[in-house]
Amino acid sequence: MVSLTDVRKSNAQIPTALPKQLVAVFAGATSGIGESTLKTFVSYAVEPRIYLFARTPASAERVIAECRQLNPQGEYIFVKVDLGLIKETDRACEEVQNKEKLVNLVVLSAGELSFDRKLTSEGLNHFLAASTYTRVRIVQQLLPLLIIASQTTSLARVLDVAGGTKEGEVNLSDLGALNMPLTSLRPHLTSMHTLALEVLAQQASTVSFVHDFPGAVHSSLHKNVSGWGGLFFFIVMETAYWLLGRLFYVPIEECGERHVFFATSEQYKPKDGRANGVSLTEGMISGTGSDGQSGSGVYSIDWDGEGPSKGAEIALREMRRNGTREVIWRHFEEQFERASQRATS
Repeated sequence: MVSLTDVRKSNAQIPTALPKQLVAVFAGATSGIGESTLKTFVSYAVEPRIYLFARTPASAERVIAECRQLNPQGEYIFVKVDLGLIKETDRACEEVQNKEKLVNLVVLSAGELSFDRKLTSEGLNHFLAASTYTRVRIVQQLLPLLIIASQTTSLARVLDVAGGTKEGEVNLSDLGALNMPLTSLRPHLTSMHTLALEVLAQQASTVSFVHDFPGAVHSSLHKNVSGWGGLFFFIVMETAYWLLGRLFYVPIEECGERHVFFATSEQYKPKDGRANGVSLTEGMISGTGSDGQSGSGVYSIDWDGEGPSKGAEIALREMRRNGTREVIWRHFEEQFERASQRATS
């Protein structure tokens, strides 16, 4: 476990260890973990330029106003986008591409819980659209700018807040999870995230990719789930928090500190190049990658910064061996192409 003390020591070095005017894209930072991570990041970074991808102007304006109080020297750009749609996500990425020569950091935490199987206008599982498909699309679209950052600065990283260390069996006959029981959903989606990041890392070995599980965090994620299933889930989550919160939940402030650490520390350095981030403090070592090798550039980690789990490592190794990773990537590309065709028709 990476102690909170070591996390804060590392984060405290950001103002001097990392360059001024870091460019960061936050997708899904108007509440919960994303918001906490954004605010913590701007409290350390020097003159950062932040792109906030969000759907609701009022929520984005509130967060930006609070960021300006924390760091008046920062620049904060709201990009209105429905992250449940690939075509809108492409437009948002294009706005960044048109304004920036590089991107140092992409933080992905968008998504909402849903127990129904409704489809978006692009034919995707509504739950997976923002939590999985457009996250991968953002990284794919901004990868050239991340590569430039890795060649010219000391930070080029993707942080995907989802289910790291929970990888398991993937249902190849239902990659879109349209008919999948809820009990199979987490290992399926977690593996899709990690394996997609591994493919992207093959295209950009000088960029690092962190897929983490944030742990139990009391946020608003469970409060807007529709239907009886949503009501039941809300009651269970609220009861668990009030009974067990102090023992098992990660405080939201600690969660923000840890995610800034994941986003900036050399513990999660890329496979190649020098965009390592903040140097390791005394006693720390390079993290173990999703392939079980030290410093291999893609990291599947738990809330405490450790990972991958032994079970996840075995599952991922088998899926690389049997070609599942390539099947998953082809699925993503097919969905992106289909959405692009719909947008132009």
